[in-house]
Amino acid sequence: MAENTKKTTNKAADPYMESMVLYQKVYDFLKYIYPVLAQFPKFEKFALQTQIKTAMFEMLKSIIRFKKTGTKSHIYNADVELQFLKTLIRLSYDLEYKAMSKHRYEVASRHLAEIGRITGGIIEAVKDGKWK
Repeated sequence: MAENTKKTTNKAADPYMESMVLYQKVYDFLKYIYPVLAQFPKFEKFALQTQIKTAMFEMLKSIIRFKKTGTKSHIYNADVELQFLKTLIRLSYDLEYKAMSKHRYEVASRHLAEIGRITGGIIEAVKDGKWK
């Protein structure tokens, strides 16, 4: 009788739940990186700083679109924006801006790596036909 009360996990729902987790991780990273971006040099306000913000918002919009529609092109677009964002964050570290210290770069890299793992898992689920 106790065995019947156990909840079974629905494998079909896992990718959806992962997209919810992904959304929250991206939002958390946005909250982390925003104050860092505010400390970038003034001459980067309309260049690198804006590109990073735009990539973040585009990735977030793609995740929302994917959650709403299940269209796989949206999760692929989020992955492209993630790769672009990784490049921009690395560039800001390589340019040795004080705002992007080694510690902040490491924290940002960990955030982005985790986002990448979740995104990759969702892409695999989509490829395997486990999404919707």
